[in-house]
Amino acid sequence: IQLLKETRQAVISHAVTKGLSSLAGGPSVKMRDSGVEWLGEVPEHWVFTRIKHVSNIKYGIGEPPKYTDDGVALVRATNIRSGKISEVGLVFVNPDDIPVKRIFWLEKGDIIVVRSGAGTGDSSIIPKQYSGCIAGFDMVVRPITCSAEFLGYALLSNYIRSNQMDLEKSRAAQPHLNAEELGNCFVFIPPLAEQILISKNIEAQLSKFDLLIDQVNSAAVLLQERRSALISAAVTGKIDVRSWVAPQTSPTDKEVAA
Repeated sequence: IQLLKETRQAVISHAVTKGLSSLAGGPSVKMRDSGVEWLGEVPEHWVFTRIKHVSNIKYGIGEPPKYTDDGVALVRATNIRSGKISEVGLVFVNPDDIPVKRIFWLEKGDIIVVRSGAGTGDSSIIPKQYSGCIAGFDMVVRPITCSAEFLGYALLSNYIRSNQMDLEKSRAAQPHLNAEELGNCFVFIPPLAEQILISKNIEAQLSKFDLLIDQVNSAAVLLQERRSALISAAVTGKIDVRSWVAPQTSPTDKEVAA
């Protein structure tokens, strides 16, 4: 499972720094030195810029409102899971309980970035079903001159999250990231048509990895259940072990010496 997750992450990072030319059968593209030692080469025609120059960055609400049994969903850090929105722990609020100026209404394509705590730097793009919800206590990146999907994947990549955001958040006593630090992170942006193609390719590959991870998780759960069932059956006398013989094992060094 860990290997699949690491490979999944590598797919994202490679695609948003090398482009379609890195794919089997992809177009041949001239590369150039990125100017960043640990990043290496990037496609020559990609533009170096800062996140703040291709998007607007805002904060969600500053103080927790009263939660209600229903109402409008409040998307918080606990709902951000490496590019996906989780319904686990999702809470609801009454917008009338929150000052109008403090409400940031989410739109499809917005990207929530966790600003503090253990998940600092994690992010997720807002899908259509969460449009109209309210941003919690984190930052919201709203792309203005680039594809939301491409920027969303770039924010999840190692070259931004691990090599830039993680360095910024570690400067404080507690993991923390602010809008200025996030906005100053650099990003390489290809032409819009290429952004869309790259994003579609990443999505297609990630769906395969997600399926494999689900299958391995299911197999692990099943094996654990069978293991527990075997132990239970053995200690309650449901398995006749009277004729059982221990398997032959390799002799120890001491036995060989003797």
